[in-house]
Formats: sequence, C-alpha cells, structure tokens
Amino acid sequence: MDARHPQDASAAMAPHLQLMADTADAGTPQDAAAAGLLLLWLGDDVLLRLNQHLSPLGISENKLHVLLLFRLFEDGRLGAEPPTPSSIADYFGITRASATGLLDWLEKRRLIARHPHPADRRSLQLSLTPEARSLLEQALPDFWRACAGLTEHLDAQERQQLLRLLAKVWGQVKN
Repeated sequence: MDARHPQDASAAMAPHLQLMADTADAGTPQDAAAAGLLLLWLGDDVLLRLNQHLSPLGISENKLHVLLLFRLFEDGRLGAEPPTPSSIADYFGITRASATGLLDWLEKRRLIARHPHPADRRSLQLSLTPEARSLLEQALPDFWRACAGLTEHLDAQERQQLLRLLAKVWGQVKN
C-alpha cells in the first residue's frame, strides 16, 4: 500500500479535501471537485492495472486502443475511411505529433503498414499487419477480462447505474 494513497477512498481524499477547503474558489462545488479528483485517480489506477495485464504482450493500453480502431474499421464497424494520424489524434484528443509517434512505434514493430493511397498520391493509408491481428487475437480476451474485473464487485444494477453515470461524465468531458 502506498502511504500517499490509502486503500480507503475517504482516507485518501481527506487531506486533499482539507486543502481544497483552503484553496478552492468560493463558487467551486466541493463535492463536484472531490468526485472529479477521485475520477482522476481512478483513471490513473485503471490504466496502470490494464497496462500490467498487457505488458507481457509488449503493448500498452493506448497502443492497443489504436490497433482496436484499425480492427473496428476493418470489421466495418467504424466509418468508411481507415484511421489516419489526424483522425487518431482527434479521437484520442492528442497532438498529431503524438499520434504519429504512436503509429511510428506500431510500424517499427510491424503491427501496422503504410500503403500508397489509391486516390491521392500524396497520402498514405495505414492497415493492420498479420502480426497485429495475431496480437489482437491473443490480447483481447484478457483485455476484456481485465475491463470486466474492474467492476466485478458490483452487482448488475450497480454496473448499469455506473455505466449511465460514466457515460454522462464522458459526454461532458468530450464536449
């Protein structure tokens, strides 16, 4: 257990809430800020846990997610055009340079390939390689199990409630 983050959320938040009481603007709803802080911590911890599941395969969640976008496109579930560096940057809310870095990493490991665009000689199209399809086949069952494991202590009704609440927060963050 990390001394900075006790296992109990209330105990972990107590010093932060005291600091918030001293430093937040008078108009800042403290319960909203506390929930947001806990959500930030949770996001970090979730990524850490998922990356621990994926590390034996030599890939992280963000790189797996890029491969998932290509797989969804190939399956006809995500638009008519293959993902591009720009669309990946927009999707993840990152810079185009960061998206290009992700794609370069994937290409160096032969998980994506660049091909000339059939209609635009100045452009390239990206696609999954057989190695990427094999990696996805191996990684996805454990990835979905790890995702399910994050909420396995909740009953079905609680999971549905959490889904509604998280979707609402996600919609606000994305807008």
